[in-house]
Amino acid sequence: MSISVKPNPQDPRVIRTRQLIHQAFVELLQTKEFQEITVSDLTRHATINRVTFYTHYTDKYELLDHMISTQLIQLLYKGIDPQQALTSEALTTLICALCQFHEYSGTECPKNIDSLRSLVETNMKLQLQQYMLEQLTIDLPEHDHAQLVTLSTMISWSLYGATLQWSNEKKDTRDTPLQLAERMTPLLRSWIDMKLTSVVPV
Repeated sequence: MSISVKPNPQDPRVIRTRQLIHQAFVELLQTKEFQEITVSDLTRHATINRVTFYTHYTDKYELLDHMISTQLIQLLYKGIDPQQALTSEALTTLICALCQFHEYSGTECPKNIDSLRSLVETNMKLQLQQYMLEQLTIDLPEHDHAQLVTLSTMISWSLYGATLQWSNEKKDTRDTPLQLAERMTPLLRSWIDMKLTSVVPV
């Protein structure tokens, strides 16, 4: 009985194949709804066979999750040290990264973003929640884990909602990502500090 082993993501051949699949996915989304896209569509458009696709992804949902998480993680950790505490500078960088991600989503999938919104939203909130939990655990290593999970969820949903609303505003009248971040960060920092003081250590 053979054991399925995921390919090495650092292998140049793997990187190239995934780029082909990702590009095919993005291009298909310009003309088709997400639910209409099949694995056959993807393999034909990417000029690969089905075995190759399934070597990398279980289905199109895993493909979507991977694309979202990869893009978001690249933006999240650009200029942020994940080993450091949740500073005001990190929050500012994070808010700008989220704005960039919303812009990326709107540009890559302009005709289908509504049909993908729930999937994108779920994945983004999960990535944000995991990042926030990591940072809060660094800040408060002795505090109750369940409370930190709840707090990280509250923060991540707030960040997602505020930046999503920003992305829906008219480009010629809305703030720049940095302006939004500079307005949000002091409020968010104060709110987080207030919540942290109410979190009781184990």
